[in-house]
Amino acid sequence: MVRAVQQIVIIFILILFLAALPKIVSVDSAGESLEWNFGSLPQVYGDFVTEVSQGSLGTYQLGRQTRPIAEDIGDNFLTSLKIVLIGVNGAVFISLIFGVFISRFRLTKIFGMILNTLAAIPDFIIIVMSMILAVKIYKVTGIRVISLRPDGGALNTWFPTLLVAIAPTLYLFKLISVKYYQTSGEDYIKTAVAKGMGVNYINFQYIYKNIEPFIKAELVKVISLAIGNLFIIEYIMNVSGITKFVFQSHEVQPIAIGLFAMLLISLIVYISIRLIFYLFKRGFIYE
Repeated sequence: MVRAVQQIVIIFILILFLAALPKIVSVDSAGESLEWNFGSLPQVYGDFVTEVSQGSLGTYQLGRQTRPIAEDIGDNFLTSLKIVLIGVNGAVFISLIFGVFISRFRLTKIFGMILNTLAAIPDFIIIVMSMILAVKIYKVTGIRVISLRPDGGALNTWFPTLLVAIAPTLYLFKLISVKYYQTSGEDYIKTAVAKGMGVNYINFQYIYKNIEPFIKAELVKVISLAIGNLFIIEYIMNVSGITKFVFQSHEVQPIAIGLFAMLLISLIVYISIRLIFYLFKRGFIYE
C-alpha cells in the first residue's frame, strides 16, 4: 500500500513537471543556452491542486476561444480510448492467432515475412506511407478510406486505429514467435507429441500457458508503443482526441490534464487485456 502511494505521488510530480516544461525552460539567446526556472514549480503544483479541488479542470485555448476543459474532454477521451483499446487488443489477438494457434500454416510464414519487413521501417515512415497509400486509393477508385476532418466520424477513427495497432503487433508477434519456437523444443512438449496429443490441444494447454506470462510482462511496453504513435497519428490526421490538449496549448493545466488522461487510457487498456486473458484462461485452459 505504501509503495503504491509512493508511485502515485511520483507519477503526479513527474506529469506536472513535464506539463510545466514550457514554463520553466527558456532560451538565453545571448548566451546560447537553456535557462531553468525551477522556482516556479511550487506555484505550478499549487495552482493545479487548487483548480482541481474547486471542481474545475481549468480552461484551454481553441483558436481565439477560451473553453472549459471539462466540457470538451469527454468526447476527446472516448475517441482516444476507443482507438487505443481496439488497436492494442487487436494487436494482442492477431499476434496470438498467428504466433501460436495457426503458426504451422504457410499463411503465417507469409504474414511473418510482411511484419519483419515492416519492423525494419520506422513507425513514423509507416504512418506517412499509409496516408499516402490511402490518398492514392481514393484517387484511383474514388473510395474514401480516411478523413482529415475532426468531424469525419468512422473515417476519422478506423484508420488511426489500424495505424496504432501496427507497432504493438510488430513487437508482440516477434516476441510470441520466438517464445513459441523456444517452448516447442522443450521436453514436455516432445512428450505430449509422443503421446499423440493434438496440435491444438498442445497449443492451448501447454504452449499458451507458458507464453502468457511473457506477454503480460511486456504489456506496459506494448501499450506505451501505442500511446507514442497515438500522439503522432492524432496530430497529423487531425483527430479530435485527447492529445489536442497537449499540442494546442502552452498552458500547464490542459497539458497536465491531457497527460493524466493518457495515463488513465493506458490503465484501462491494461486492465482490459488482463481481464480478457483471465476469461480466456478460465474458459479454455485446464488448470
